[in-house]
Amino acid sequence: MQYAAVDAHCLIHIFEVFKAKVVTEGNSVESVTGLQLSHLDLGLKQVHDTQQNSNKMCGIKFGEALEMVQAIPPDFCITVPISDEEVTALSPDQANRMDDVLSQILRKYGDKILLSESDRKPKISRKKARKSSGRVANTRSPTEGGEGWQGPPPWDMISGGDGCPMFLCDVMFEGFAEHLRCVGIDAAVPYSKKSASRDLIEQACKEKRVLLTRDAKLLRHDYLLKNQIYRVKTLLKNDQLVEVIETFQLESSENQLMSRCTKCNGKFIQKPLTTEEAVEAAKGFQVIPNCLFKKNLEFWQCMDCKELYWEGTQYRNAVQKFVDVCKLNE
Repeated sequence: MQYAAVDAHCLIHIFEVFKAKVVTEGNSVESVTGLQLSHLDLGLKQVHDTQQNSNKMCGIKFGEALEMVQAIPPDFCITVPISDEEVTALSPDQANRMDDVLSQILRKYGDKILLSESDRKPKISRKKARKSSGRVANTRSPTEGGEGWQGPPPWDMISGGDGCPMFLCDVMFEGFAEHLRCVGIDAAVPYSKKSASRDLIEQACKEKRVLLTRDAKLLRHDYLLKNQIYRVKTLLKNDQLVEVIETFQLESSENQLMSRCTKCNGKFIQKPLTTEEAVEAAKGFQVIPNCLFKKNLEFWQCMDCKELYWEGTQYRNAVQKFVDVCKLNE
């Protein structure tokens, strides 16, 4: 620690002389020693960012370092406090011996060593480079090349399907499933919140669904799903909805909006319920606000989870939103 402190103290003085030489263009190193170096405001980054000074620094030879050392005032050997101790800098005799060694090194190698443009760039260890390249290689997949969907979906009638698009959204993609249901698209979620990749594959194959995901790791199992997995590229839900509709060429209309239960993906009853019928159906299950009794609204019930829906302000706002997102009014 004492040696490092003295070394750092000497380097600070060398840096001040070097900085003064760069700032005062045309002056010799000897003329710089009389300057008030503490008044120079430019730091190393500021000097380096200046194009003129930057080019000048890259052309300086290491052979001039001896002149910089010799330009340091002779009385710079002061004590450097460290904790409770004090460290004294090198004596003049020791400094002279070090100057001789430095002179020999500079005379031998000084003209061969130059600062170049590559010295500005940060160095990356080979170990980190291998890790970085390894991560990129591991996440690549034959289906992730940005080429989009290939081949017929499992619901294709030519392939034996019923023609009704059906999707399976993985655990991290469940929020998007509600968006698909709002536009009338069958979108299921995993049976369990902690479903493994094998469970998702089995559910998608059993129900003939396309697995939608943002997880690149699931693409490794694409060969098991036989073209039943698609990685959504966009981030925002509205953009994701447009991407899925365009990728699978799904037909959507305003009549399909809000035709599925957003909670369980079930279908609604064909005939709407009156207020009295809705109150009876909701007993012990769901509370209907009293303000709806005077509005003569129609209620729709999910045939699976028995949840009740009605055409309120939120319903109208949601319909208008998906009409705009899916461009159904064009």
